[in-house]
Amino acid sequence: MTGLQLAAIAGSLIASGSLLAVRALRPAPPALGAALDRLSVQPSVRGPVPTSPSATRSRLVPHRVLLAAEQRLGVPGTDLAILGMTRADLAARKLRLALLGLLAPSFIGVLMAVAGVPFGAAIPVAAGVGTAAVGWFLPTADVRENARAARQEFRSNLECYLTLVAGERRARGSVEQALEEAARVSGSVPFRRMHQAVRRSALAGRKPWTDLRELGDELGVEELRGLADIAAVASDGASVYNTLLATARTLRHAELADARTQANEVSERMARPLALLVTGLTLFVLVPFLIRMFTTAT
Repeated sequence: MTGLQLAAIAGSLIASGSLLAVRALRPAPPALGAALDRLSVQPSVRGPVPTSPSATRSRLVPHRVLLAAEQRLGVPGTDLAILGMTRADLAARKLRLALLGLLAPSFIGVLMAVAGVPFGAAIPVAAGVGTAAVGWFLPTADVRENARAARQEFRSNLECYLTLVAGERRARGSVEQALEEAARVSGSVPFRRMHQAVRRSALAGRKPWTDLRELGDELGVEELRGLADIAAVASDGASVYNTLLATARTLRHAELADARTQANEVSERMARPLALLVTGLTLFVLVPFLIRMFTTAT
């Protein structure tokens, strides 16, 4: 394949990407049904969905392509919920990185062809497919890792919340007041989300443990559902002070076990390159000595 043909193929790929970008940036006609729904919307019993910068950038991707990508994210909804992301946010990010990875090698191939450097067409095509695959799967792994860290942070805050609820329960006679007052102590994200759930239930005339249980289901935090069950039992007059403290201790021990496991994993990862370094230094010292010894013996 000649350089001119390579330039034509790469130019076609770049033109296709530019066409998709222009189409996405073109204002879409207003949807009458969506406008009427916004005008007639009722106050939701759910909490506000946290916005992210990618929520506005998702408009750069065609709607049909975005819907197709949302069905193949490979990430559960609980991971997205605890990070405050939507499926459209993640799908738009995956599509942008995949498209960038697909077009970048072709653009480099065009520059090399214009410069007169011999460059096979199979190389940028293969590199584009490979980088596009990396761009597609990388956000999924990133979301899973961030969701795991966010759940650990939530459990750590929940441990403090349980202790505070136990103290408020002993000082106050109402479980609802204990849950609300304890949630006001901190301004961290987990505390704010729990406080929003408690306030939402109060405004809707429901029991707070109902919304806390729904929040635990939404975020995939089993311990939060356990707190809701304990609060429901306490509403019947049962003494749950020791139960709350025991649950907090269990969370603390689980957190320490996770931290110990992570420290062991880091130590193992550090031991491997250190072993390779020691082996390399040993060979660097012994090999010349052995070569000289065998050469002298012969």
